[in-house]
Amino acid sequence: MSDKIFERSAPVPLYHQLKEWISSRILSGELAPGTRLPGEYELCEKLGISRGVVRQALSELRYEGLIHRARGKGTFVSEPKATEGLIEGLWGLADDAALRGRRIESKVLLCREGPASAAVASVLELAPGDPVVEIERLRALDGVPQVLALTYLPAAMVPGLVDHELGGQESLYRVLREEYGLRILSSVRRVEAIVADSREARLLQVSTGDPLLVLRSVGYTTERRPFDYFIAHHRGDLNAFEVVLPGPTAAVGSFASVPLPEESSK
Repeated sequence: MSDKIFERSAPVPLYHQLKEWISSRILSGELAPGTRLPGEYELCEKLGISRGVVRQALSELRYEGLIHRARGKGTFVSEPKATEGLIEGLWGLADDAALRGRRIESKVLLCREGPASAAVASVLELAPGDPVVEIERLRALDGVPQVLALTYLPAAMVPGLVDHELGGQESLYRVLREEYGLRILSSVRRVEAIVADSREARLLQVSTGDPLLVLRSVGYTTERRPFDYFIAHHRGDLNAFEVVLPGPTAAVGSFASVPLPEESSK
């Protein structure tokens, strides 16, 4: 078995040869997503190589996102990550999914009108206690829960929104555009990494402590009025954000620094 994988006389390190062998089997589909890989000791014994070689190869495969380790269960081939353009375009997840040929469905967990906290009021340029509409949705792409999104909007700008059906395949941004005449003309978006708490893990079907990518955004409409503040928790194992950067001859704009709270009540 090992003779077919390694060229021991070659100048290429053994760990790199092992990494390329596993990588080629994953990319060809021979090792399907979810396949459990043999353990380190088993690979050492079967391939006649040291544990250091195996660890280095697996470490680089994890870094490249091709495999992941589940605590107490083993190492598995990763699902391909859904590439999203949400940090470079003025659209929502439903619009982005449609552009990429993905099917999105939402389950509304919370939709209510209430007083704005000091943090939310600051972002939306309201007074603390001013009414806001708070919407929390669990969003699935192609049937798999991937995003837990919490949105705040000034209630005065969206009267009656709490009575709308925002589940299923409905797009909140479509409702805002077509029924309220609110379009995002600019936005400030920030991505950061956190680990899932017990509630997030349960809803997104991951383990507590698993990585999440959090996208925080403030959207502005005419006269630079903030009207949309959302915090979206994306599964780190299934999602990646994509940005297309302009060339050196493109016009460079300036972005205002907007304070985004680190956490928000749910």
